[in-house]
Amino acid sequence: MTINFFRFYLLLLPTLLWAQDNLDIKVDPRMEALSIFYTLATADTLDIKPTPSTYYRDVKLYFEPYKNHESLNWYRNLDAWDGYDMASLGLFLSVQYPFTITIEPEVKYIRSSPPETFLYHFNKFYKDTDMYSFINKHKKLYQSVCQSTEDIVTTSGILNNIQSYYGTTVESKFVIYLDLLNNLGSNAISSNDPHFIKERMFRLAYLNDESKNLTDESPVLFTPYINVVTHEISHLFLKEFIPKYRQRLYKIRHLFLTTSSGEVLNESVWENELDELLVRVCTAHILAQKFGNEKGIEEINNQAKHFKLAKPLYDFFNSYLSNRTSFKEIDTFYPEIVQFLENYKQ
Repeated sequence: MTINFFRFYLLLLPTLLWAQDNLDIKVDPRMEALSIFYTLATADTLDIKPTPSTYYRDVKLYFEPYKNHESLNWYRNLDAWDGYDMASLGLFLSVQYPFTITIEPEVKYIRSSPPETFLYHFNKFYKDTDMYSFINKHKKLYQSVCQSTEDIVTTSGILNNIQSYYGTTVESKFVIYLDLLNNLGSNAISSNDPHFIKERMFRLAYLNDESKNLTDESPVLFTPYINVVTHEISHLFLKEFIPKYRQRLYKIRHLFLTTSSGEVLNESVWENELDELLVRVCTAHILAQKFGNEKGIEEINNQAKHFKLAKPLYDFFNSYLSNRTSFKEIDTFYPEIVQFLENYKQ
């Protein structure tokens, strides 16, 4: 029995090493600084507040003397505010104060004003409040939260389920950036800059579970949603599908531009819609394999509210799962997917 277990472990070892080497969970101080600024400027007005915790309490106490700082008031008085993804700009800024954009982001994170104007006010607030000291003081907390979050993801075994499903490994690393003050939503961070070329980056929100009745005395318990982690990592494994078959897929782009409600989307988003459709179908199957068919059906039914082809493609992928001797890796199934889409009749 010991010998059999040892053989099993040797077979499993590459998967375990992939799981360890391809996941990194961080709190980036530049992103955190932007998140603090955005939170202080908007929290009194936005209906959804940050998740209560000892950390949010510390933020409120430390920055209370600066609640009417001229930079915060400048932002509050703008005609429109930025989206919850604005802190993602931090990855593209210089490492140290004064912050400037050193890598041009693909997404326009600052839409409220010219980026230079925003950074002028942000830098002034950062300096006047000595935000560096506040963030530096909480580094041990950040590290602890990141470690506990990584432990949850690793212990869940989902990384191994994902790798097994796709049947291959990827060189890219999946990097999760935690945002302890963001209770609005998560977002992927894309960049083709050489600095990030081997990273799939994702900013994860600290969503409030109201059933837990959290208060400002509650410790930060950052529990990632397994379906979100599965979804984002899946982008790593499926990213070559569209580039490889773009010419054929472009001819049938209309399939991906009509939602389940009948809304016709702008033609410019067809690649993103197809990419998200494929990722969500695979995510549902991975969840079904790990937690049972009911979980997979629940997930795909949720995705079918927007993606018209979600259920048909989900059913079609059963042929991938039932023929793994023929389709050992996901890319060997790509021609079947393209053919299915080309022959699909609405």
